[in-house]
Amino acid sequence: MKKIRYYLDNLLSQKPKLLIVFLVLSTITILLVIALLIDANNPHIDAVVEDAVVENAVAEDAVVEDATSPNTPKSDGFLKIFEKLINIALSPSVQFGNDTYLSFILFIFVAVLGLLFISVLISILTSIIETKLTNLRRGKSLVVESNHSVFLGWSNKLITAVHELAEANSSQSKSRIVVMSLKDKIFMEECLLREIPKKSNTKVICRSGDPSDLRDLNIISPTEARSIVLLAADDVSNDSQVLKRALALQKNVLITCPIIAEINSGENAEALKLFSKITVIQPRNFIMRIIAQAVKAPGLIAVFSELLTYKGKEIYFWPETDNNDIIIYNDKFEEFIVGKSFDEAVFEFENGCVIGVLSEYSDLENKKSKQVNLLPKNDYKIKSTDRLILIDEDDSLIGNSLGNTDFKAKFKSDLQIKKVVNSNNKRHITIIGWHSWGDILLNELEVQLTKGSEVDIFYNPDLSEGIDENLPHLFKNISLKLIKIKEIKKETIKMFNWERTDSIIILGCRDKLGIQEADSLTLLIFTHVKHERDLGTRNINICCEVLDQKNGELIERSREDELIASDELVAKYLIQLSENKYLKAVFTDLLDEAGAVFMLRSSNSYVKPNESIAFGELINIGLLKNELVIGIQFKTLVNSQESKTILAPPKSEIFELHENDKIIVITNN
Repeated sequence: MKKIRYYLDNLLSQKPKLLIVFLVLSTITILLVIALLIDANNPHIDAVVEDAVVENAVAEDAVVEDATSPNTPKSDGFLKIFEKLINIALSPSVQFGNDTYLSFILFIFVAVLGLLFISVLISILTSIIETKLTNLRRGKSLVVESNHSVFLGWSNKLITAVHELAEANSSQSKSRIVVMSLKDKIFMEECLLREIPKKSNTKVICRSGDPSDLRDLNIISPTEARSIVLLAADDVSNDSQVLKRALALQKNVLITCPIIAEINSGENAEALKLFSKITVIQPRNFIMRIIAQAVKAPGLIAVFSELLTYKGKEIYFWPETDNNDIIIYNDKFEEFIVGKSFDEAVFEFENGCVIGVLSEYSDLENKKSKQVNLLPKNDYKIKSTDRLILIDEDDSLIGNSLGNTDFKAKFKSDLQIKKVVNSNNKRHITIIGWHSWGDILLNELEVQLTKGSEVDIFYNPDLSEGIDENLPHLFKNISLKLIKIKEIKKETIKMFNWERTDSIIILGCRDKLGIQEADSLTLLIFTHVKHERDLGTRNINICCEVLDQKNGELIERSREDELIASDELVAKYLIQLSENKYLKAVFTDLLDEAGAVFMLRSSNSYVKPNESIAFGELINIGLLKNELVIGIQFKTLVNSQESKTILAPPKSEIFELHENDKIIVITNN
């Protein structure tokens, strides 16, 4: 008996739905037993019906047979009794009739049993529904979606990532973002749902679980996803979690979508690159490279800011490919592009700028691989296996202007080509604060800046892990000077070499202070530095690093050459790579000193001052100089640092260029 009870307890606790089956069977069994008792005690209980007929007899001297006589026909008493018991159990208001006392007592018992049955059934159903709702709130239900974007892990970058992805998918009829992390589902939804515009077609779906657990991972349908992003926290130890999740994804051979993994440590990044499915980025390297570009040429901040967001012009690959990275046949591409040289292909598009080619080649093992080639030779012939790399407003607009040759009529034939003179002037950089990422920044400045440039570092040893005193002797191109300070005050800021400084970099104290405390100090320093800068007359740009992107929103940028470097930049970069993994090679090439780079050319090196010219003509001049014009940066006022950047305008559009305006080009450094 104990074993039976033990078995039933385990069975019912593991499968609550069996409680309903057990309750129904138990109730039916009890009703059957009661029906047998009543039938045995009064086998002709249905004769009551016949008694009613006798009482209504009209003839006085009619001879009525006794209902209990042997000649009275027997009714099927047991089935009718059982039916009556069921009616009483489900509806205790049924009239009992002229039954025996025992039957009457049993009917009362059945009525009470019916009430108990209904009550227990309702409680069981309520419990099952509550359990289901609890599971839904916990985020354990299966996601039945396809072509959705997946984020594994939790980070502050998710807020920007979701917003950017909703903007990127605004042209689609349906868009789904699925997030899985160890956080509570309700917490994740409260943080992310408010980032989606009200009229957006993008929906965020959150699930709680361990992204490194294969069973939890199957909840989000990773085999049907269009991209998967592995998020990491700032802590290097979090790399191990990302590695576990990458192993789980690598094990599933059915996952074919791009996988982007965020890794902090350089050593861990090299290990993860061994996984063929995964594209690895290092957020600290990316942020420091952007800062280095910002101080090398402050006007480039606006260029990178626009290319990294989906609100303006972005970098696209054309023609499109399917889920297996196979080019989808495009008749316009075959008709107007294939077989033409690169400089001819550039002028087939009225809108958008062609900046390179994604070509296919065979490696030593005869495996097909892809290679990004920015600014190839002008005579490079476009093949049917190539894809063009363009800067355009939206991928759905690419190719619409092919075949239209009217815009080419505005190009002049008598071009006066001026020789390009590189304006690589020595720069003086002031760095305020220090943390463990500083070495990466100095290495970037070493290769980005002209030889003889100077870097002054003002740092508080109590707020950082310390800086190597031998650091000034490790660099050849830049001259390094270390200045220890106890705290940043207005008097300390006045100690800066304001007569020579070209750029000021403010680094957050991420080594010793918490995120909010470090950002509070950074915002205070930025306010003092900006005030002191605005009192002077020199053109000094400011790059400020904040650890929480929400704090970065508190800073009011008054100039395009001011950079707020935060996780927001990394989030935008992640979204770009999730849409196309080959963009990593493009941005890596543009951010590295070797290969193709962005440059700002003086308008005087292309046209005479105050001369009007078509944008397509500027491109033509640039190609003759072995560089590619992609945009123009106008000074809104002659004596102001405010500017307006226009990327990839129509080639037939006419612009009047002045002395202080800049031509944005891609050139091989």
